[in-house]
Amino acid sequence: MIRITQTYVLVLMAVALWTNCSTDNENGIFVDSVATDGDLTEGENTDCSNTTSIFEINLNPGDCTVDVQNSLGIVSSYSETVAGTTRNITLNGVANHFVGQFPNSGNPNTIPHPVDNSRMTPQPELAAKATAGQGHTMSVYLSGVVGEPYTAEFFMGSDGTLNRDWNITTLQNEVNLGLDCNNAHVQPTGRYHYHGSPSNYASQQGIDGSAMVKIGYAADGFPIYYKYVYADDGTTITEVRSGYQLKTTDRGGDGISVPDGCPNGLYFQDYEYVDGLSSLDMCNGRFGKTPESESEYFYVVTDNFPSAPLCFSGTPDDSFSFR
Repeated sequence: MIRITQTYVLVLMAVALWTNCSTDNENGIFVDSVATDGDLTEGENTDCSNTTSIFEINLNPGDCTVDVQNSLGIVSSYSETVAGTTRNITLNGVANHFVGQFPNSGNPNTIPHPVDNSRMTPQPELAAKATAGQGHTMSVYLSGVVGEPYTAEFFMGSDGTLNRDWNITTLQNEVNLGLDCNNAHVQPTGRYHYHGSPSNYASQQGIDGSAMVKIGYAADGFPIYYKYVYADDGTTITEVRSGYQLKTTDRGGDGISVPDGCPNGLYFQDYEYVDGLSSLDMCNGRFGKTPESESEYFYVVTDNFPSAPLCFSGTPDDSFSFR
């Protein structure tokens, strides 16, 4: 398990950073770590198969009670146009659904009125290899909100060392990052953004498993659907889950410069993608029938880790890059 001193430092770090999430520009951390095991050997033979997961995701839409459009006096806006080889999308960052209370104990920021302009190809193609999502806004949603699953919170050892190879996920119950029922919170810039299942939005849209519903687009142009997809028979609607699970061996660190103990879900790097565990690939995508095509590639937001896609199967447009 994580040492008490390490947990204490992590909590202090989260308070100090004030959830300045998704502004980090380091690239490749998560995809590299799930694709290969690390080089560390200390504790690698420890059996962590019975570790209790601290994964947590809010699926109760009723926990969000703030009508942000009314409180800001601004109507939510999402628009898209397709011209030739470009899909242009403009949104104002004001959700068209209820949100949580901000500021809150884990997030001191408020939601103003930022405008996002982005573009992507309307005819996406798979790339030769996946691209890590860090350093990018991952997606835009029809709700007027963007998706950014990564954070700028990292492991900090007892000697004050910040290790950016160990990135804290929001979808856990150990470090409070102030998520609302849409598994979203606010950056210091005022950008409200999803880290996982947008529960109140899904409820507002009537997503109940009776149909496959598109909720947005990833930066590479592929569509995003929420958890329900067509089964192999092309008629039945079924819920899918990702192919990620907790690793079963010790993190291998010393607790000072690298975290120690069994993986419990505090970090993205606590998880690994397991082939055959799901019909979804490591980017939470798959080929299949959709309401718009008999067969196309699409992403799925699931209710288990990582919930939102963490990498791109296609090529993300530069307009989504933080750089």
